[in-house]
Amino acid sequence: MTREFDVRTTSRFQSVDITDEVQASVGDFQDGVAHIFVKHTTCAIIVNEPESGLMEDYLTWMKKLVPPNGEFKHNIIDNNGHAHISAMIIGNSRTVPVKSGKLDLGTWQRIILLEFDGPRTRRIQVKVMGE
Repeated sequence: MTREFDVRTTSRFQSVDITDEVQASVGDFQDGVAHIFVKHTTCAIIVNEPESGLMEDYLTWMKKLVPPNGEFKHNIIDNNGHAHISAMIIGNSRTVPVKSGKLDLGTWQRIILLEFDGPRTRRIQVKVMGE
């Protein structure tokens, strides 16, 4: 089963907890996996803790690793080379186990969208496989 939903980001760099929307996509599946995929090239998906300081740290440290004001040949087109490189390093998908109809995440784990080129409307696809 596949479900898609949109997330509207409000700033150029943003962390958004999307766990509840992903959980809603699990439907009647009891056991299996949920594959979460963002259909864009300038944002990423992680599984981590959504504590407010960490939510800022994810973006702060990515900006240090791949500075937005760096030299990117792609910037000639639309000035977001840093966002493409950041998303490529982190990745645009994650797979999470489903157990007893729920995402089988650890105590502090949540599914988080990292925006590197907002504000934008991002399309998230969740494909659930199992029984």
